[in-house]
Amino acid sequence: MINKPTLGILTGISYISGIDYFAGINKAVIDGAPNGRIMSPNPLIVMVSLDCDQYVHLLTTRAYRELDEYLLGGVSKLVAAGCSTLLIASNTGHICVPAVRERYPDLNILHIADCCATELLNHGHRKIALLGTQPTMEENYLKGRLAEHGIDAIIPTEASDRTRIYDIICQELSFNIMRDESRDYLIQIIRDLADQGAEACLLGCTEIELLIQQQHIPDVPLFPSAQIHIAAAANLLLDSPSTH
Repeated sequence: MINKPTLGILTGISYISGIDYFAGINKAVIDGAPNGRIMSPNPLIVMVSLDCDQYVHLLTTRAYRELDEYLLGGVSKLVAAGCSTLLIASNTGHICVPAVRERYPDLNILHIADCCATELLNHGHRKIALLGTQPTMEENYLKGRLAEHGIDAIIPTEASDRTRIYDIICQELSFNIMRDESRDYLIQIIRDLADQGAEACLLGCTEIELLIQQQHIPDVPLFPSAQIHIAAAANLLLDSPSTH
């Protein structure tokens, strides 16, 4: 019997990105793997979906210790189900990575910032705009990880802009609501950051890239974090001996 690796996906933060992760990883692995005995093989995936309202409440109130415990509750279910590699289907959700590493030191975590940094550096970008949730833009768990790779991430200067971006994510994109007004607003933010020296923009929220694609702003290179993360996960599975 072939011993395939099992991928664990933590989602629900929001569920929209979890759908894209599940579909994207399956498609890439099916397309890239050799034919099976009867059908194209698909990867072994376990998923845990959390309550986005509880998650965002803890984020908004900066109850970070309680937030770690809440996310760890989801991770513990994935570990119990036998996952060997963890994917957190959210940039902001990576805030819990230090707590996960402390509790599960042997668990492989495919960190979204590492995947994005590799892609950015491959294209020669070291100063970038970063759009994401308010915590992702204001705290250091993503920016600091990018900085370890030599990447400087700049964010909107005005707190009101960071708040509005967060509201668009929480009240619109997390429910698959796509508004032209919100797209135009975010594009202007990206252009403003490019004027401040950003060479590219990392869409550092897994929902933002559903609203904005390269065709909407062709003069500033966009790097969609979820798609980069999904591709890295698929490549990890395709490189596993069990897929050859």
